[in-house]
Amino acid sequence: MNYLSQYIVPFHGLDKNEHRFNFTVNDEFFEYFEDGIIKGGDFDVIMILIKKTGSLHLNISLKGSVQIVCDRCLELYKQDIDFEDTVSVEFGDETNFDTNSECVILDKNKSEINISQFIYEFANFALPLQHYHPDDENGNSGCNVEMLELLNKHLIKEEEKTDPRWDALKELKK
Repeated sequence: MNYLSQYIVPFHGLDKNEHRFNFTVNDEFFEYFEDGIIKGGDFDVIMILIKKTGSLHLNISLKGSVQIVCDRCLELYKQDIDFEDTVSVEFGDETNFDTNSECVILDKNKSEINISQFIYEFANFALPLQHYHPDDENGNSGCNVEMLELLNKHLIKEEEKTDPRWDALKELKK
């Protein structure tokens, strides 16, 4: 049995109402998404499936943490995530998750949907743009000290250049 099959949600036979599903994501989940930013994680997923005539609405929320590489020192660190979004699903002639519209298309003959790709994408959306170790309680960087020293050693400091015309005007003030 494929590990990601636990994220398949059967909706055939459900009444037109709200239905709650709970999932857990761990490091093994991210092994199926190679070359991603996220290297591991441990978070809970709550999905509220709202079934309507001819469509589904999936309210998916993630809460927990993931392991990512620090942009500064290149070591793994734990990043907390808390994210929520909705996926609208309409039924059509064939499945197409790569639409430019505001919804995905699911084959009208399907009776289930695999939400693992949505979970993966939402976990990535939850990440900050810059990935840095959080500061400790004293305000010091949580990055690898040796790497920070190495970076500072090779840091090029530029001299502050001023415009000589402004310098002349500043002399008038005196």
